[in-house]
This record gives sequence, C-alpha cells and structure tokens, in this order.
Amino acid sequence: MEQKNLFCMWSGGHDSCLALYYAQKTNHVKCIITPIMETNVGYRSQGLSPHILRAQADLLEIPLLIFNTSFQEFEKNYEMTIASLKKHKIEGGFYSEITQEERKHLNEIICERQNMKGFFPLWQKSKEAALSELLELGFKAKIIAINEKNLTRDFLGKNLDKDIIEEFRNRKIDIWGENGEFQTILHEAPFFKENLILKEGDINLRNGYWALDISIVNAN
Repeated sequence: MEQKNLFCMWSGGHDSCLALYYAQKTNHVKCIITPIMETNVGYRSQGLSPHILRAQADLLEIPLLIFNTSFQEFEKNYEMTIASLKKHKIEGGFYSEITQEERKHLNEIICERQNMKGFFPLWQKSKEAALSELLELGFKAKIIAINEKNLTRDFLGKNLDKDIIEEFRNRKIDIWGENGEFQTILHEAPFFKENLILKEGDINLRNGYWALDISIVNAN
C-alpha cells in the first residue's frame, strides 16, 4: 500500500506520542505541528518551551512546524498553518484525541476545508489500554505540570508509570489527563535516536497549575 504524506500534531508529552507512533507505521510523517499559545508569561505549549520541542524534533528527525497564536485567533492561525502544507503534497494529519468531541470536530472541519483527511487512531480507545500500550512500547514521560484542583505538587518530576496511574484512579481523575489534569514531557521513546536527559529546576504556580521548570542537558 502506498504511503501517504502526513503531518502529526505534537504536544511534546505522552498524549501525542501514540498518534505519531501509529502514523509512522504506515505513512510518511513529513512534519510535526505544535501551537504555541500566548500566555501572560510568553508563549508556551503544554508547559514546554520551543527549545525543548525543537530538541524532541531533532531526536525524531522530523521537521517541527510551530505556530504562535492567541486563544482568540487559534482557529484562524491553525487553518493557515494547515493550508501552508498543501504545497508539500501533504494529504492529511494524525491527531491524539480520545474522547474530546469538540476538538475532534474542529480538526475534522479544518482538514475538510483544506481537502485533507484527519486520522484519529486513538478515538474512543480505552485510556487504560492506551496507557498500557504506551508503557509496553517503552515510552517514558515525566509529569511537569499539575492542575492544583486535581493533584498535589509532589507528583511533579515523577514518571507516568503503573503506580502513578493507580494513584490517579484512586483520586478519580482522568488517567490520560485529557482535561488538563496534568501535563508531561516525553523523554524516552522508541522513535527517539537517543533519550532526552532532563534537569529539573524550580517549581512555580502559574495560572492554577503547579509547574516544574525543565531544561535539557543534551540539547544541541
């Protein structure tokens, strides 16, 4: 079967790694795309700086396309970014939504308007099964931000593993973190050419999230 040229949305955390893994199995991923949202302390995605996202892209050996946007202009800037890919003969994109109907619908609409196809390999997948697969494949993601309404700051710096997942179950929160309960940074992956070596910094409270500052020791 002929491979399609596709993009994959990328957060830098556990939530997007399986979508990319599935995309690469049968397609040619031409680029990964990350929106950097404007905040009162600058531009950030999932708590990750552009420097960290570029380091991950280097380990993936896939070009990274970042677009800066405010929340209010997200849809417009997102669609402009997708439209810019058509000259590279990119036919569609892979997304990581599991249960978020509104986000899935927006992605489908924007792809359709640009005559592209959206692929959702995780849609309606059991979150338990997704996490088990993630761990079995050798992905490792460190928790770098938590919503203070859901979790305490002692979760920061811990890897997303079976014990942590069990603790999330006990606290009755979404174990995938799809509603913003926690955020992670992917630092080991079967498609990385080497592991990211992370250095932990200060912990700060930002907009209702306890966030762990992270730098990369082995970044270029």
